[in-house]
Amino acid sequence: MSALPSHLELVQGVVLPKPVGAHPVLDFVNTRSEWTTRGPARTEWLTSYEAFLIWNSAVGLLSPAAVFRLIEQAGGRPTEAARRLTATLDFRIDLYDVLTGRADETDGPFEAVARVIERASGRRQFVRTETPSTDALRAEGSATWELPEDLARPLDQLALLAAELLAGPEWAHVRTCPGCGWLFLDSRGRRRWCSMATCGNRAKVRAHAARTR
Repeated sequence: MSALPSHLELVQGVVLPKPVGAHPVLDFVNTRSEWTTRGPARTEWLTSYEAFLIWNSAVGLLSPAAVFRLIEQAGGRPTEAARRLTATLDFRIDLYDVLTGRADETDGPFEAVARVIERASGRRQFVRTETPSTDALRAEGSATWELPEDLARPLDQLALLAAELLAGPEWAHVRTCPGCGWLFLDSRGRRRWCSMATCGNRAKVRAHAARTR
């Protein structure tokens, strides 16, 4: 197999983009090659529900054990898995529009994102974590919110993280790469490209070619 471009990596047999967004939600919207249109991407990396699960594991949102169990579930319910993937890709489009301000002229994308977030929030369960005693239950972290481990969980988890991003101060620091349209956090105001090794380098090459004509 030929070497992969510098912005890609092989994870459990699946080619995926390397995380460059500094936030899992931004890395999620960066799982397609470009954002010039809302239509199909020139290159799509979430090509199956299993690839979506493997991506979740790669960015630390799902444990390898959870991925294995969900892959088994998907194998037994392929139609539902395909439906969940379609919903995920639709959410990604609407979320990108909201994060980049494309949705300012219409409430459609925001309302679509909000519906997914609200549905995910309604599925959370408040549960105890494993603790040795009643006193330990009072300790910080002794109870938590959890989502059911079913085929809806990966998208639900991303939706809840997206809600935190959109409702918090980090949204103001989301930037769009001028080369490919990928998103990243730029809290210091010093970053221009998704990656200097890819879009940044291409821009340098184009600028050099223009100067030497």
